Amino acid sequence: MADAFPYYAGFSFEWACSRISGSQESGLLTILDPWNGSGTTTLAANSRGHKALGIDRNPIANVVASFRCTASSSVVLCKTPGRGATPKRLDSTDPLFHWFDQETVSRFRDWTRKLAGCTPATRALGIVALFRVARLMTKSFEGTNPTWVKKASSEEERIHIPSVQLDQAIATEQEFLFKRAQSSPRTDAPIALITADSGHLPIADRTVDVVLTSPPYLTRIDYAVAYSRELAILGLDIFNDKKIRYALMGTTLTRNEFFNRETLGSVASALLGKIEAHDSKASTGYYLKQARQYLTDLTCSLDEITRVSKFNGLMHLVVQDSYYKDVPVALADICIDESQRRGWVLEERENFPVRRLLTSLNKSARAYTKGEVAETVVTLRRKS
Repeated sequence: MADAFPYYAGFSFEWACSRISGSQESGLLTILDPWNGSGTTTLAANSRGHKALGIDRNPIANVVASFRCTASSSVVLCKTPGRGATPKRLDSTDPLFHWFDQETVSRFRDWTRKLAGCTPATRALGIVALFRVARLMTKSFEGTNPTWVKKASSEEERIHIPSVQLDQAIATEQEFLFKRAQSSPRTDAPIALITADSGHLPIADRTVDVVLTSPPYLTRIDYAVAYSRELAILGLDIFNDKKIRYALMGTTLTRNEFFNRETLGSVASALLGKIEAHDSKASTGYYLKQARQYLTDLTCSLDEITRVSKFNGLMHLVVQDSYYKDVPVALADICIDESQRRGWVLEERENFPVRRLLTSLNKSARAYTKGEVAETVVTLRRKS
């Protein structure tokens, strides 16, 4: 749900439905979101009876999307597990120990073990309930930048939640999510949710009718750290294993990869030139490398989107401009230019003003003067 994942950029369910309906000429469509996030596109496509393909590299996103797409009136809520289902001696490397004490971690694991034996729909609902409870109980580890989560530095800082209290919180969240999910219509149309990279789509050539998506913005938000508590529920420790952090598009970590600026269009190349020429610290080092990496990931993803899209297919992109220091990052212009270089034709562009930028979370970035930015809806058509 949107408030379970407050940092995923997303568009409303109604808006997504309208774009899908407007794209339909005849028959059923195959709708792809290569950055599916919490699953608004796949839910909208399914509600209209179309085949939905949702791809996201973050496994947390796919759990939430699965819950939204499968929860129905027939779903049975997971009952409270029995006491002591988890051995007293837990794995000392369990990532939940970054925030919780042994009793609390043990009770969380009672729940995850029981949910593992439930139906997929019940399991997805229950896991999202655990996500929400873990996030709520660890608010004290969020700083002024809520996308960066700290860890407990001592045993005394670890949170203790009595098992009865934790059970009640999880039961309450399950009931809330179950009721909320009933407001979204669903059909029997097929849905495929896959944990994969947008730059390597596991989809056959020219099989997608409509791409409806919102790619990660160039704002240097580390989404793996933002969701470290949810990932810990799944047993993934992003602090000691950085595979997911390195893999996510827009990551703050930089990979050792070859870069060829000649593969980029003029708009993207101009942005890199401005970043490289900026007089602020590390502009010619880390920040330039991170921007190059983001643009490489973006263009590789557009290559894949082009490959899997049918001729005359549509692509709707929701993108937001941002800033590097005081340098405008015109992401909509970059997406349009790179798409046109791959055979897409611009059909429509709508700009909507944005008042609050994610980049404003960085205190040092506030020292640079910034102008107005927009969130832009771009519609392009695939030509042969």
